[in-house]
Amino acid sequence: MRHGERAPVDTYPKDPNINGTMEPNGWGQLTNKGKENISKQGANLRQRYNKFLGDTYSPDVYWLQTSSADRTKMTGSTLSSTLWPPSDKQRFNWQLNWQPVVSNYWTRQNDNLLIIWNACPKLTQERMKLETSDDLKIKNEENKKLYSELTKLTGKNISSPADVGDVYGTLKSEDAMGIELPEWTKNYYPDKLTGLSADSLEMNVGNDILKRLAGGPFIKKAVVKMQAKASGNLKPEKRKMFAYIAHDSTIVNVLVAMGVWDGQVPDFSAMIIIELHEVNGNWNVQVFERKSVDKPIKSLIIPGCERECPLNKFAELMKPVMPDNYSAECKVSDPHYDIPAAPPA
Repeated sequence: MRHGERAPVDTYPKDPNINGTMEPNGWGQLTNKGKENISKQGANLRQRYNKFLGDTYSPDVYWLQTSSADRTKMTGSTLSSTLWPPSDKQRFNWQLNWQPVVSNYWTRQNDNLLIIWNACPKLTQERMKLETSDDLKIKNEENKKLYSELTKLTGKNISSPADVGDVYGTLKSEDAMGIELPEWTKNYYPDKLTGLSADSLEMNVGNDILKRLAGGPFIKKAVVKMQAKASGNLKPEKRKMFAYIAHDSTIVNVLVAMGVWDGQVPDFSAMIIIELHEVNGNWNVQVFERKSVDKPIKSLIIPGCERECPLNKFAELMKPVMPDNYSAECKVSDPHYDIPAAPPA
C-alpha cells in the first residue's frame, strides 16, 4: 500500500508556499486527510477479512512492515488502528477504541524489499544507465518545449521525466491539502504532467534486470510465503496477513514486474492485494488493486493465467522476475563503484 496523503517532501523555487511550515505536521509528513483515508482503508480491510482474521490481534496473525519514512510508519499505525480495534478481552481503556500493534521497518540503507537503493549496487548501476539511454534522449527531445516552459514557471531546471515528477508530486500534495495552486498550474496540472511522472516511475523497472532487482524481491517474498502456507510450513502457523506500507514507486515496481501496470501514477493509499485461496485442497492466487480509498477493489489478471491462478502456475509465471540469489545479483564487477545518492522516497 502507498502511504496516505502527505505534505510535499520538497518544492520548486517559485512556489509561493516555499517558506511555509506545512503545519501542523511539517514537510513530507502524513496529513490529517491522509490519516482519515488510511483509517478508511483499514476499516475496509477489516470488513473484507473480518471472519478470516478473527477479532483478536496477535503478532503471529498479522505482520506489518513499512519503509523507514515517517509517513509510511504513521500510515501503518493508522491502518492498524481500524483494521485491529481491540476485542473486549484486549481492551485496556474503555474510553479508547485502540490497541498497540507491532510494526517493523528496515533503514533506507538496508532495505532490500520496499524502497531499494543502497542495498543493491547493481540496481543503482542499471538505473543510472537508463539516464543516458537513447529512449530517454528521444523522450527529452520530444518534451523540450514543455521542459522549457516549466523551468521558467517553477524556477527549477526541468530536463527529464524525473524533474517533471518532482513538480507533479509537489502540486498533488499541495492540492490534496487544499492549498491554492498558482494560476499557471491550470494549464499544466495534472494532465500535462502525469504521463512523464509515470514514465519516471517506470524507469525504476525499465529493463529485465531492474524488474528482477526492484520488483522481484517483493514478488519472491509473496511467492515463498504462499508456498510455505500451502505446504504447511509457514511460520508462525497462525499468520494470516502480511501488510506492507511503502511508496508510489514500490507499487509500480510490483505491478510492472507482474505485468499488470496500467501506466498510471498510484494515488495516495493505493493498494495491491495478493490473496491465497484453498479450494478442495487446491491452492490459487488472486490479485486485486484498489487505486484509491474512494475506488472499488478491482481484480487483476496475470498475463498467461486466469483470475484464479493456480499457485504453481503463478510461481512459474513470476520466475523470470524473481532473483535466485539477490546478494549475488546485486554485485557489480567494478570494485571501485560508488553508489550514487539515493533519490527521494
